[in-house]
Amino acid sequence: MLFKTHIVFSLAVYFLLSYFIEMPWYVLIFVLLATAFVDIDIKNSRAGNRWYLRPFQIFTKHRGMLHSLFIGLLLSLVIASISQWAGVGFFVGYISHLFLDCLTRSGVALFWPFSWKIKGFVKSGGIMEQVVFVLLLLGDIFVVGKWFFYYLV
Repeated sequence: MLFKTHIVFSLAVYFLLSYFIEMPWYVLIFVLLATAFVDIDIKNSRAGNRWYLRPFQIFTKHRGMLHSLFIGLLLSLVIASISQWAGVGFFVGYISHLFLDCLTRSGVALFWPFSWKIKGFVKSGGIMEQVVFVLLLLGDIFVVGKWFFYYLV
């Protein structure tokens, strides 16, 4: 999936969770950071197109170890050792990224180092993804607009 789809989906997941669970505002920052972080293993991604990540990208492959539940949980636990809510936010963002990538034709090896992949039917950047993006964006705008009018009007 494309960066923009990951972002709007993670926002939607955060909004849904925050409806049921009262969380500090900074959890959203960690949700979005984790969503972007997962793709640092590929140089033409929004998060991975930094020169200083090239050495790391040489030793990893896209949708490899960073696209696994194990690494997501491990990184989230490290962050949670500093702040539990930050760790929760990071895990939510990480999992939302993995979920969307599982829907794509390329799939994801969630249980890395085992190579078994979970694959879907959506083509990255295809029409189905664009439809999902627009629907999620409209939902996010609706929620933000509703909060805006509730708190400011």
